[in-house]
Amino acid sequence: MTTASEETSVPVFEIDQPENYGQYILSNPLEILRHLRTLQEQRNFVTLYLDAGRDFFLSTVLAIDEAHQQIFLDVPGRPEQFQQALSAQQTTLSTMVDRVKIQLRLGVLQSLPLDGRPVLAGSLPERMLRLQRREFFRIETPRLPPLRCKLARQHADGRAEAFEFPLYDISGGGLCLTGPIGHAEKFSLGELFADCRLEIPGESILSVNLRVREISRVETVSGEQQLRLGCEFVNLPGTRLTLIERYITRLERERKAKENGLS
Repeated sequence: MTTASEETSVPVFEIDQPENYGQYILSNPLEILRHLRTLQEQRNFVTLYLDAGRDFFLSTVLAIDEAHQQIFLDVPGRPEQFQQALSAQQTTLSTMVDRVKIQLRLGVLQSLPLDGRPVLAGSLPERMLRLQRREFFRIETPRLPPLRCKLARQHADGRAEAFEFPLYDISGGGLCLTGPIGHAEKFSLGELFADCRLEIPGESILSVNLRVREISRVETVSGEQQLRLGCEFVNLPGTRLTLIERYITRLERERKAKENGLS
């Protein structure tokens, strides 16, 4: 069984699994270019994973040079990360755009000038993963106050261990939890947590079974590393799914009202 610390140190990239995610992998150059320009225009933060992914940092897409088939990215904040980026044999870009996961490979990066300052430059990718599962609508949950979920396990020696994490997002199929990066070694892929206690505002506390499907680390804008646990609901009764979907609908309605200036 893969441990969480191993999985956190070396992320699993869906772009390497065409047998599972082939329908989400793009190879049309014009389509890839269109999505890259969206990243450039929106100035989305992207995570650049170096080689196997043990080292990573945040960046942004600064420019696209279609004529020379190059992409230009902002340099990391620390000089040692800049040198690591230039020494890496492979770079994987990962980000989210409108709740859709984007992954692509940039290969070896080099330092080139752009507008009078050094930036990272790589070749335009031949493939891009655009992972958009439509079966469940996923929405980010409020940060203040955050929704919380309590997980517990019973060890072989009879010792009980409990965790209480805030939610990052939720859908009818599962949820994403955030926690201290120091807890990474405490979780493993495929692990099942039964009878977890999930807070749903207006719906009291629901009992749900969660299976860990993704373990990753992310770096916030402030440079803090954070643990992310992607979990799926297991054997979720229809009545509880209805309560969760009703809450998601309410969140989306509130979000749209704020965007329209009606809140």
